[in-house]
Amino acid sequence: MMKHSENKRIIILLAGLVLLFLSCIIYLTYFYFFQAEEVKRNPANRRGYIEEAQIKRGDIYDRNGEVLATSKGEPGNYHREYAYPILYSHIIGYCHPSLGKSGLESSYNDYLLNRNGNRTLKAISDMIRSKKQDGNSLILTIDTQVQSKARELLEENTEKGSIVVMNPKTGEVYAMVSLPDFSSSTIAQDWNALQKNESGALLNRSINGRYPPGSTFKVITAASLLGQDRIGLNYEDTGSQVVDGREFKNAEGAQYGNVDLREALAKSINTYFVDKGSKLGKDTLGGTADKFYFNSKVPFDLPVSVSVFDYKKNLPKTTLAASAIGQGDVLATPLHMAMVASAVANDGKMMAPILVKEVEDSKGSAIEEKEPKVLSEATTPDIANTLTKYMISVVEDGTGRRAALNSTQVAGKTGSAENASGENHAWFIGFAPAKDPQIAVAVILEQAGKSGGSVAAPIARDIIVYALNNIDFNQAHDLPESDDD
Repeated sequence: MMKHSENKRIIILLAGLVLLFLSCIIYLTYFYFFQAEEVKRNPANRRGYIEEAQIKRGDIYDRNGEVLATSKGEPGNYHREYAYPILYSHIIGYCHPSLGKSGLESSYNDYLLNRNGNRTLKAISDMIRSKKQDGNSLILTIDTQVQSKARELLEENTEKGSIVVMNPKTGEVYAMVSLPDFSSSTIAQDWNALQKNESGALLNRSINGRYPPGSTFKVITAASLLGQDRIGLNYEDTGSQVVDGREFKNAEGAQYGNVDLREALAKSINTYFVDKGSKLGKDTLGGTADKFYFNSKVPFDLPVSVSVFDYKKNLPKTTLAASAIGQGDVLATPLHMAMVASAVANDGKMMAPILVKEVEDSKGSAIEEKEPKVLSEATTPDIANTLTKYMISVVEDGTGRRAALNSTQVAGKTGSAENASGENHAWFIGFAPAKDPQIAVAVILEQAGKSGGSVAAPIARDIIVYALNNIDFNQAHDLPESDDD
């Protein structure tokens, strides 16, 4: 007969074994349902790609139903094909078993693999199902014709830059071009060369390139001035304005005499905005910039770098003065500056930008659809209306004359931004038709060495007229029937 102490030891041992067994079960359960997805997404994990290869990745369409990306092959051996591997390289990106994913292939990976939704339920469903389902498809807001035209215009004028075209009333992005670009189809072959090349072809300048906005920022400074009545809007310009010992001058040393805000914006008079911006103070000007969504993360279908005006720190008077003309401590992405133009065009309401309009399952049924959403009340309708009149003056008798069209009225603002690493960047932002805006644009040419009015404005003009003539603003997409292979 066993002694009592021996029985106790056996019970303790059995309890320990049971506890270890239960711990393993609990850990494996927790790992499967809560950590497995993170491990799957790790680029070093080849198993994830082996599993993904069993799923026919969803197609990607433009707004007109044209197929931009599709998967071909058989389960276990699917491969991605791109209709426009260069034109959409920064938007759609690439999907490669060794290099990982970029663009929408990355940000919408779960949707394209039909893994969106409740992960726990999906995990249970995957355990039960013996056959994987096809992925979901994406319908973009991009118009391929406009995208192609924008790239053509940009490539004819610069090696580095960006064009963004969007609908100011809905936030839909019609074109988003970044140069230099690359080929999604040959990314593996080109990878080493792309890594060695210092041109930054893998950088999506439209959303991740942050530039001094130069005089395009004067639209925000003007909005801030119009939003208060403590500072007079008239100014006697002598061609020079000194702030705390630093002298600011107008382009080409021009002198304009007595001017008001309208003429100052139309002629892009630096001294005016340096003086008035200094009097506004950093908190007032910075607060207006915040309403235009500076210093905030823009919700978008791709990760967007934050545009900044770091006014809350101890800002020297000279830096504040420079910031009022888009230099100093101000940096912005081209997408964001297109949104600034859009906010003025849309009665002061800044819309959230949209790139993926709809997600559809393999049967063509919508499982997610984005509706226009107001991101910020950037300014009042009255101020937006006044700014529109001033921006019309920029194009009709100011620095933006080369953006003018005979067929429709264009509102805009030019910019020539100083760049510490080279020649000035050339900017233009604007919208048309001015009285019923359908198109808003932002154009930047890196280190153009010329004014925004001379090189960026005519590009904006050409893309505006092309977009107005080729986009069906009231269409509903009609996709081809999906095959079941």
